[in-house]
Amino acid sequence: MEDKVARLLAEAKPKLERKYSVGISPGAFDLAVHGVRTFKSKLSSAPKKGFEILDEACKLVSKNFRNCAHELAFNEKAYELRRAVVELVELYRNYHPDSKYWVNRLLRERDSASFYLNEFLDRWDFELDPLSNQTIYDKIRSLQANLDCPMLNKTTLEEAVLFLDVVQDKLIYRFRFLLTVKDYHVAEVLSKLNDVPLTQIVPSFKHRYKKKAIYMTNRRVVNQMPVINEIFGTLVSERSTSTCPRGSFLLLGPSGVGKTEIAKAVAQHWYCDASRLVEIDMAEYAEPLVESAAFDLSEWSRSIRGDFLNKLTEVVTKRPYSVILLDKIDKASSIVTRVLIEILSYGKASDIKERNAVDLSKSIIFMTSSVGSDQLELSCTGSNFIDLLNRYKQNSLELRKVHGCPLKDSGPERVVIEARKILGADLLDSLDKVLVVKRFCNRQAVARLLLRETVRDVYGERLVVHASTEAIDVLFRKGPTQRLEAGKAFREALLEHVIPQLSSTEGFNCGFVCVDTLVGTHELSFRFQTQVQNVGDWYFKLNDGIFDNFMAESKKKVEAVCRIFDLRSECLDLFQSGQSSSELKNLLLDACNDLSTISRYQYHDSHMLLRYVSEEVASCNGNLPMDDKKKTLKMHCTELERYDTGIGKATRTILDALLKVCDGDSLEPTGMILDSSSDYDPVEGSNLPAKHYFFVGLNHVAKAGLINSLNEFLGESFFVYVKLDNNSRGEEVKEFLVDQVRLRPCLVLMLDGVEYADDALYKSLLEILDKGTVDDNEGFGVEFGRIILILTSDVENKRRIAGSAMFNHQGDIISNILTNQNQNVKRFRTELLYRVEGIMFFDPLSGDGGTPFLRKRGGRVKPPFIELTLSSFLRLMFEG
Repeated sequence: MEDKVARLLAEAKPKLERKYSVGISPGAFDLAVHGVRTFKSKLSSAPKKGFEILDEACKLVSKNFRNCAHELAFNEKAYELRRAVVELVELYRNYHPDSKYWVNRLLRERDSASFYLNEFLDRWDFELDPLSNQTIYDKIRSLQANLDCPMLNKTTLEEAVLFLDVVQDKLIYRFRFLLTVKDYHVAEVLSKLNDVPLTQIVPSFKHRYKKKAIYMTNRRVVNQMPVINEIFGTLVSERSTSTCPRGSFLLLGPSGVGKTEIAKAVAQHWYCDASRLVEIDMAEYAEPLVESAAFDLSEWSRSIRGDFLNKLTEVVTKRPYSVILLDKIDKASSIVTRVLIEILSYGKASDIKERNAVDLSKSIIFMTSSVGSDQLELSCTGSNFIDLLNRYKQNSLELRKVHGCPLKDSGPERVVIEARKILGADLLDSLDKVLVVKRFCNRQAVARLLLRETVRDVYGERLVVHASTEAIDVLFRKGPTQRLEAGKAFREALLEHVIPQLSSTEGFNCGFVCVDTLVGTHELSFRFQTQVQNVGDWYFKLNDGIFDNFMAESKKKVEAVCRIFDLRSECLDLFQSGQSSSELKNLLLDACNDLSTISRYQYHDSHMLLRYVSEEVASCNGNLPMDDKKKTLKMHCTELERYDTGIGKATRTILDALLKVCDGDSLEPTGMILDSSSDYDPVEGSNLPAKHYFFVGLNHVAKAGLINSLNEFLGESFFVYVKLDNNSRGEEVKEFLVDQVRLRPCLVLMLDGVEYADDALYKSLLEILDKGTVDDNEGFGVEFGRIILILTSDVENKRRIAGSAMFNHQGDIISNILTNQNQNVKRFRTELLYRVEGIMFFDPLSGDGGTPFLRKRGGRVKPPFIELTLSSFLRLMFEG
């Protein structure tokens, strides 16, 4: 049979290639031949079906090319790059130890997407210049001249048609990565014809998709790699019998840890279709509550068995390759459990009358239960836990032998023991694997993954949404369950508190939404940012519009190539028929015009594309401080060393930073350019002098003293103070700051009352802190790279700061601070605290600021605040 199919396909191959303007690879040809044999039970006429398979594969490739299907993959990778870059920038600013896993994942996504896009640009530089050959261009011009002659002969027409054949071959070769029928195209056709997953078509595909399926499943389900590896290890192994289910698994663990997600991921990535998952709630097959003697238990048993078998029969009859999820298996009655044991042990089961036999040999069965999950939460009952821990580290096997605690077995082992008691040993022994899904240890990563999936399900690839660490903590608290780790509860909180707020982005170009909290509260705040520059242009340092123009140009060229293919086919038909030479002439002229358009392509050489963005920055009218002024500043620094007050120390810190920027030591851009060469360490932070400060804890006396001190030692030449209140207009404040910076490039700016900044001023502050520049009213960028920025606010909890380990005041002294000093006041977004490079805490009970505590940006707060993350520390200092 195979020889007959191979001969037929060998004869049809050149015809199909000409018909669809494609090339057929040897792998695709072989798979079309073997595919007929693999599915001969469904393909009655093997040679005819072999031709149909190859024809459909050629049609698929041609359709994908004409519809520019490659743009889908490109846009997906561009979205992945944009999402990764945006989140990396935000996470590096607000570094949290639990974010390390997610940061590493984002780095891999960024690199993978950037490599793909870079290769795409290089490849299309080659593809989009298919006829940039002087000989071919001259031939086109010659044909156009000959076709325009009034005396047109048959030789000229024949020469033009043959030339189109040559051109078509060259175009197919040049676009071979898009116009070649590969084995996976044939596999896709076979899968569609027979409703069989790609992984099950031929054995060679199984191993190809195994690694991809494991990788994609681990991306979807966080912190469950051992469980996922066990599942796929069973699925790819050879089965001793063909009648039992392809795989049967019992997933034990508490609610919300991802048991259902694992089954969904297996359906999507192993059986290649998420719709193959069928969920059955086993609580519907629970034991009845017998309330009267009239209840016929035997009749109910027959009924429930038949209903369950009918349900399974319906599933596997419709789609034999299904993933069946039996949720809450511990709720099912013993009748249903016995049916499952028959299916798992013998491969099928039937009702009392030996009808309705169910064959699940091609299906995968998952059962889930929370039975015994409380065993994972129990701890050792030993009296001296530290001593037991040390003995365990020295010799764990010896400790297990002599330790008498009833919890000496591991948590998962105790869960399985408990499940055996409740579900029965027969059921567990009939399964391929009994796996314990532990509670995820990194809820930050799980939350960000759920946020990503939820936003993409609702809004597609239009939005990138990032949630700060504080926002995620608030969303966990807003969940409908007290179990903060439950993924289902977090998803419900997203749907209730986040997704509705994003509806306002419809109708305008909003590319990024940052979900944060108002500092010191549990109130969510949303910042919407429009997408000004394509992330591909920004990341690869291209001129604005390069990526968009490149894709538009590629689409035009593909359309022109498709028209040439169509015109060539029409010309050949007319030439062979010998009719209407004038119509043939017109078609040939159209084809030559299209060829001229392609041959005039001047957009090649990808190396010319990779140019740095030339950002136009307005020139500064002022000059850097002269040596005499810098000498005066140094004298003031020496003088301030005699001052032991908080105000004196803070002033000296500011003068030191100003001197360094005046000398050119801090000229690096403030914003983090996270490209592949970036070596920024989010834990250690930057070694550059801090230029942006947030002063916290100043009382009115100390603040007035600090302002006077800065005025005295800096003078009007280097110091500008701005007081913000409810009447402040952001545009006017921004214009004032820009004018001051133009006159004096080295300057100390103090913004008092940052909580009163409106949206316009807040946006300008973010630009200063992130990029070091602000656009003026004419769109020119004004450089703030040498500016020392000081922000202050009155929303901090001065009582808590005074009583903290920084100053350690007693309660009777702290009571002098008003209890409602930060209640019902306007607040700023928490993200502002993570953008400054230094937070200086002052003693709220001291008129001179006490001994200030300077905290630079970094991962953890050092002693006296033992192992507090910075986010937790700041939350304590600002909570009302």
